[in-house]
Amino acid sequence: MPIAAEAQTSMQELNDLKAQIEQLKAQQQAAMQLVEQQQAQIDNLINQQASMQQDVADVSENVVKRTESGDFLVGDTTVSFGGYIKAQAAFSDNGLSDGKANETVTAGLLRATDDDADNRVSFSARETRLSFGTSTPLGGDTMKTYIETDFYGADDEANEFVSHSYAPRLRHAYLSWGNWLAGQYWSTFMDLKGLGEIDAFSTHTGSIFVRQPQLRYTYPLDWGSLQFAVENPEDGDDDQDTPDMVARVNVDQEWGHVSAATVVRRFSLDDAEDDDSRWGAGYSLTGRFPVFEKDDLMLQANYGNLGRYMALGAYPNAKVEDGQIKMVESWGASAIYRHYWTDTLRSSIAYSATELDSNGTGDDTDSYDSFFLNLMWSPFANTTLSAEYQRYDLDEVDGDTFDLDRVQFSAKYDF
Repeated sequence: MPIAAEAQTSMQELNDLKAQIEQLKAQQQAAMQLVEQQQAQIDNLINQQASMQQDVADVSENVVKRTESGDFLVGDTTVSFGGYIKAQAAFSDNGLSDGKANETVTAGLLRATDDDADNRVSFSARETRLSFGTSTPLGGDTMKTYIETDFYGADDEANEFVSHSYAPRLRHAYLSWGNWLAGQYWSTFMDLKGLGEIDAFSTHTGSIFVRQPQLRYTYPLDWGSLQFAVENPEDGDDDQDTPDMVARVNVDQEWGHVSAATVVRRFSLDDAEDDDSRWGAGYSLTGRFPVFEKDDLMLQANYGNLGRYMALGAYPNAKVEDGQIKMVESWGASAIYRHYWTDTLRSSIAYSATELDSNGTGDDTDSYDSFFLNLMWSPFANTTLSAEYQRYDLDEVDGDTFDLDRVQFSAKYDF
């Protein structure tokens, strides 16, 4: 091959090689750009993941978190869950065996006892309670809500044969804002500080004990408070047309607590034959006083048209005679002393007496007394073990008498 032709061929090969090199360089640059794009995408994903983790941390920190008391803070709302588990065993004389209801001693239950019957035993966990509450800053004050249930619902839905199932019931359901309260709660005519610490689910006979729907206003003072309320009326019939009206004054000082209250009630009779109405009133005075280091003394006295407000309805609200309403008056008094043997061991002794004052007849309750003596031990936080002796005595106007002795043991854990 001539030299010129060889030279021309070599130049062509060199040009082809240069073109391949340029092509490889272009491919290398494209690959590097792709790597850079992929690395950018990876960096973007890493940044997004870090942002999401920070958002989750912000939600945990700012939306849902635990308070020092163990409640939950959801935004501005504090949410609390509470209640207790309570197991108990009661040993009763006089054949007290009213099945699913015999844990709450009432005047009606006493009338079902039989002196000729043997003793009875009852085990239960029905007093167990569950509660839910919220607290939210609102309008320059705090809106609070509270719901509480236990398992003393309708007895026809209970079962003590196989499953021991019990229906829940509403105890409390109310909301409060500032000084106002609306919903179902302890009656304003009832002073919780006068109840004392007893294990029986039924209260001592001389006390005021009622929960009901109401609208209440509390006016705070330096030395205590004033309370006014309109509450659900009830007289056993469907004649009530005016709410029960309650006023209370509370005095709280270092030397103790004293409270006085009155309830005004209107009874109406309106049927095809009779039309009548009467106003009635009840009065209550309670006190709680510290004694020695940790002991305390609780006193209570009640009088007037008390009816369902005292002793779980042992006395009539009113009676109808010759087409007219006659008010029924009764009185009750109680004294409770609690002594601390040690920081974890304590006892309460309680005595209550009640009596009919006017317009009782036949099988109406004439007097109803109760006595309690217990020993309570709290070996751990929120835990109470209790043993209690209980005595009830009831006399009717017609002379019939009923009594009951019980011994009750319980184990309770608050949460």
